[in-house]
Amino acid sequence: MKAPILEENKCSILIAEYATGHVFKTDLTIFSKGQNDKEVYQLFDNFYDAESFIFNLIKSKPEFECSIYNHKGEHLKTYDITGERKFTKND
Repeated sequence: MKAPILEENKCSILIAEYATGHVFKTDLTIFSKGQNDKEVYQLFDNFYDAESFIFNLIKSKPEFECSIYNHKGEHLKTYDITGERKFTKND
């Protein structure tokens, strides 16, 4: 599953269960193989709106984690109840 390619400066987010990594659709129901990928990514006009949505979601539903992708489909950040998750690069 790849993040959508969007207009410049727009963002998308992917929601997953923090404990298991299971991906959830925009209506917060679990995504199953064979379902439409377009139901997975929530789209936002800018990074600020995406990040605000994530902070509010995680505050009210700490069982989730969220990843933000830029307009090119590149991963920007992942947040969970502990804050921003840092990843190491495998060179």
